[in-house]
Amino acid sequence: MSRGGLQRISSSKKSVARAAFRISLLGSISCICFTMVSADAQTQAVGTAPAAHHKKAKRHTHGRVMSSPAPVEHATVGAAASSTSPVKTAPATLPNVTSTTNRDLSAANTQVRDEQITVTGTRLSQSRLTNVMAGTTVDAEQLKERGYTNVGLALLREDPAFSVPSNSPIGNQGSYGAGQTFNGLLGLGSQRMLTLVNGRRYVGGASASIFGAASGSQVDSSTIPSSLVKKAEIKYGGAGAAYGADAVAGVTNYILDDDFEGVDLTAQGGMTQKLDGGQQKIAFKAGRHFDHDRGSAVFDLEYNGNSGLTYADRPNVLGGNATTYSQPQYGTVSPYAYTLQQARRYLQVTTSGIPMTSGFGLPDRYGRPSAGIAGANGNTLIFSPDGKSLIPQTYNYAFRDNRAGSGGNGPALANYNTLQTPQDRLNLTTLGKYEFNDHLRANWEAWYQRGSASSPTAQGYWSTALFDDPLTMDNFLNEGAVNGPYVLSTNNPYLTAAQRTTIINGLAAKGLPTDTFYMTRLNQDLDGGSFQTTNQMFRFAGGLTGDFNAVGRKFEWHVNGTYGKYMNSTTQPQVATQNLINAVNATTDAAGNIVCAPGYVTSSAPTRSRNCAPIDLFGTGQLTPAARDYVTADSVAKNSNAQRDFTAEINSTVVKLPAGDVRWDIGYEHRREGYNFNPGVFNRGELLEDGTYRRYGNSIPITPVAGAYHTHEAYGELDVPLISPDMHLPGAYNLSGTANGRYVNNSITGGYWTYMFGGAWWPTRDLGLSGNYAQSVRNPSVTELFAPQGSVYDSGSDPCSTQFIGSGPNPAIRAANCAKAGVPTNFSDSNINLQTVPGSSGGNARLQNETSKSFTGTLTFQPHFIRGFSLTSSFIDVKINNEIEDLGVADLMAACYDSASYPNQYCNAFTRDGATHQITNFQEGPYNIANQHVQALQSKIDYFLPLRRVGLPADAGSVEVAANYIHYVKNTTSYLGTTYQNTGATGSPNDSFTANFNYLRGPLHIQWQTIFYGPSKYALQVTDTTYDHLKRPSYAYFNTTIGYQFNRHFDANFIMNNVTNSLPKYPGTVSLTRYYDAIMGRSFLLELNAHL
Repeated sequence: MSRGGLQRISSSKKSVARAAFRISLLGSISCICFTMVSADAQTQAVGTAPAAHHKKAKRHTHGRVMSSPAPVEHATVGAAASSTSPVKTAPATLPNVTSTTNRDLSAANTQVRDEQITVTGTRLSQSRLTNVMAGTTVDAEQLKERGYTNVGLALLREDPAFSVPSNSPIGNQGSYGAGQTFNGLLGLGSQRMLTLVNGRRYVGGASASIFGAASGSQVDSSTIPSSLVKKAEIKYGGAGAAYGADAVAGVTNYILDDDFEGVDLTAQGGMTQKLDGGQQKIAFKAGRHFDHDRGSAVFDLEYNGNSGLTYADRPNVLGGNATTYSQPQYGTVSPYAYTLQQARRYLQVTTSGIPMTSGFGLPDRYGRPSAGIAGANGNTLIFSPDGKSLIPQTYNYAFRDNRAGSGGNGPALANYNTLQTPQDRLNLTTLGKYEFNDHLRANWEAWYQRGSASSPTAQGYWSTALFDDPLTMDNFLNEGAVNGPYVLSTNNPYLTAAQRTTIINGLAAKGLPTDTFYMTRLNQDLDGGSFQTTNQMFRFAGGLTGDFNAVGRKFEWHVNGTYGKYMNSTTQPQVATQNLINAVNATTDAAGNIVCAPGYVTSSAPTRSRNCAPIDLFGTGQLTPAARDYVTADSVAKNSNAQRDFTAEINSTVVKLPAGDVRWDIGYEHRREGYNFNPGVFNRGELLEDGTYRRYGNSIPITPVAGAYHTHEAYGELDVPLISPDMHLPGAYNLSGTANGRYVNNSITGGYWTYMFGGAWWPTRDLGLSGNYAQSVRNPSVTELFAPQGSVYDSGSDPCSTQFIGSGPNPAIRAANCAKAGVPTNFSDSNINLQTVPGSSGGNARLQNETSKSFTGTLTFQPHFIRGFSLTSSFIDVKINNEIEDLGVADLMAACYDSASYPNQYCNAFTRDGATHQITNFQEGPYNIANQHVQALQSKIDYFLPLRRVGLPADAGSVEVAANYIHYVKNTTSYLGTTYQNTGATGSPNDSFTANFNYLRGPLHIQWQTIFYGPSKYALQVTDTTYDHLKRPSYAYFNTTIGYQFNRHFDANFIMNNVTNSLPKYPGTVSLTRYYDAIMGRSFLLELNAHL
């Protein structure tokens, strides 16, 4: 995480005060609900029975890149908005607790006993009186009501405890994983949430490459068919004792509908009011019971498709005309390091090309010619779009960074960002179960999923002195230079006579030879930066369950096995630099035909064609198919993850107490995980005689990654009932305790224990208190352990630059350490703030396990005298020690300069030039360095009210309210004596809630949904003068669904998102994934359902 932009931690007194206020607010809401139903409450019999998220994002390839460097539009700090930086996505560059639904609560209030059910987070069946896990549930009814097709994004909207995914179909795509969705909980990172399906582990989808979208065993939730999900149960806090590694932040358990009977057909389609952003869904689900209901089988087929969108499709919100952060106007005085500017344009390159007199400078200096050639009006000349003339570069004014300006004919780099990736997904799933006899049952699952997604745009091929020396064959072969300015002859046959004369005159005016000139360009013709990922997933799961009687007791046993394989392949057109140099060197033959100059040697790269064809570099759209094929290779990188899991367990009772049976469960689990990444021929590079690899093009040589581990695990659980309702003790309606533990022997990280102790106390039948204390573990991933060292490019906020010297957790320490490093106080031109620089990155075989301690305490209020009402409030506390941080160059600089023990080991992980003070090299990688601490308050209110209870006619219908709220008391990461705050930015507000208001009357149902995000900041832990408009107000937007059931066979839903078409303040600077529905604008969906 970038440490230059993180906010000071609030004092504990203020946090406690805010927490007290919110608890009081919840109490007020409860009182209001009591008032609404007071008349109804008076009619109830007294004896009625009781009622039944920023962790720092993993740096994607738009932060750390495998390809040559690219400029950065403005410093990325904290959890700031999705950047419009010109950094290209690589490789082209720059067990389950049943949460009773509201409509069933009235009936549940009449039950004397609570049904025993399996609880996510425990192995033994529990009731609502004995459950000790904090959490919530999103059911199939709500998924259908809102028309969700991606269950991962559905949870982000419905449960505010979910943090912005580390990868999703929204925004720029992580390399080797376009379209994947990796969810995370409580701002602790997607690698620290365990995903289960029907209580079983699910194969991970993350690539083993360091350039993948995430690092860990994250499940791609887009592979789970939404039409088959019965409910998603989310449990907060550690659950490692029940499930093993990775359940640190919590568990999401998708329960599938394996008992469905009949045939369901769904067709859904929609788009925005701008007639774009289309999405489609077709689903077929069929189920049947057989053999006198002893068995059942369900088959589900689901197709989902999305069309692609880029920032250019929302030009005033995100694209070229949007308001974003830039350094202030050159020549003006501003108290801020960055100000909001409209229509940012890059000045140092164009997409048509800028002729220059030098290959070691920039064409402009603050918008005026430097190495460029001046036109009649004094502006730098650029090639016209058709390449036939030279025209003046235009702009309104230049920014202080000497890179960009406002308005004009320069490239709007923001337009080369993805808003929504085009995607197609097909799921085929079958579920079944069969009861052989009263003592033996079987169940099975079979899955196939295939998907395709692409990055529709990105920055193309950069050629500028910002990155490399001039692009010559010698510089490429000996220095690896691929992104320097083009070196061209003034006799180039594609130049017009007028162009040639102007360029020669410009060279002569500076006393330079007139036979050679240089050109800088962002070439979107050669390489548009797009890539496509195709994934396949196979999964098979099955088990046997039985029971028997022995030694006077009943024993139940379970045996389960799972095999899953997730494969993806990423294809990307890339430029073979050696062939590009050949094709650029154009001349004419004796017949006057334009050809490649003789003497060239074609690259060994697997290009589409081996026949050299000359390239016309001047203007846009001049590239011929023959030239494109000669310089283009289709790189293909493949990744394969495999998982095998076997569990066996048995449970019974040990002794009977007055409150009930003391129950136990013991089991064994064996799991094997394997990961294999093959970068492919082009990405691997050319093998040289000394055994090293040389890049073929823009991408640095990428190394293969392979690794596997296995575990042997033993676990046990004990459930002790202490007081039951039958005992009629005053002040103790029910009291129980539970404990479970697990010992894991991991073939790489060794042995360790996890455990959980919990208890539940219900003073009355209406009010319950429960909680648990747990220790959980996360193992380092194969990527973090075994990824070979390789070259990367990265950017970050330089703590010693004038823009950030006053920021950080302790600006005085930062300033003193920068002074010790010899960096002058007026150092304002740090390149790493503006562009990526080269370094290296790889795994760390010395990594150890992460260990977490968590506590959750829950208050449940389900008053029997207010039927249909339920309030659940939880306090969640998770502490992670020895946390693995994948330290990028920004983190390394912060760890060095923000430390009270300067210099430390992290100061040796990067190099600063003693004369220029620029960062010239770095060594990134994962370290067991950090401790993270999250405290949150989570509340859920549900209320179902038939309107007849308040005196309206019986046919007046019913109202239903469901609200889910979270407040972060703290979310901090600490290392080397410095503490950084993780929440409070636009992507991770400290307060947020989702509230659903439903009205039901006969065949009609209407839902009004409110999604609220509290006040936030653009960046954290920066001074108030770093960004103007740093603080952002709270924001809410509204969605609605109108549904109608025509008869028992047909129903329809009409859905409108962002009803008021509202935008957050300065939408070009907020978290795209968090505010996606708002930024897309008002959109519509129509869902048609048939039930046969």
